[in-house]
Amino acid sequence: MITEKLSEKIWRTCVDSIPIFGIDMIIFSRKNGVLMGRRINNPAKGKLFVPGGRVYKNERIIDAFNRILLVETGLTFSFNKSTSMGLYEHFYNVTSWSTSECSTHYIIEARLIEIDPENIKLKINLADQHSCFEWIPLEDMQSNSIHSYSKVYLNKIKEIKDL
Repeated sequence: MITEKLSEKIWRTCVDSIPIFGIDMIIFSRKNGVLMGRRINNPAKGKLFVPGGRVYKNERIIDAFNRILLVETGLTFSFNKSTSMGLYEHFYNVTSWSTSECSTHYIIEARLIEIDPENIKLKINLADQHSCFEWIPLEDMQSNSIHSYSKVYLNKIKEIKDL
């Protein structure tokens, strides 16, 4: 099947008309916390947020997972070794191209990727959507720099990992 990014015109129509399905990558290390980047673009501009992206039409979820993880971070990881943390809804009153007159509605599957940082090369590239990345310890989840939707993921990790 052919999968490709939509033209800007069609993408804007979709965002204005329908919920968008995406995958967020919750890259977690017991030692370091959760990997987050500072968003360059709306929605969530200026906030720390986990890497993620939308699933393209005719793209299998496993293929979207692999593409999004590689594009957003430069990392690879087996989909079968990641764990679903469930489905979430994200609502924003802005889009990536506008600050008003349109909203964005995402339905997100959060995928937990538990890693041991010593066993991978941490050459992480978040340059396309994020200005920098940080490992956020679970204890720092009240920071105002972290977007509220990413804080939900931190709470969920504490719950499922019994931390």
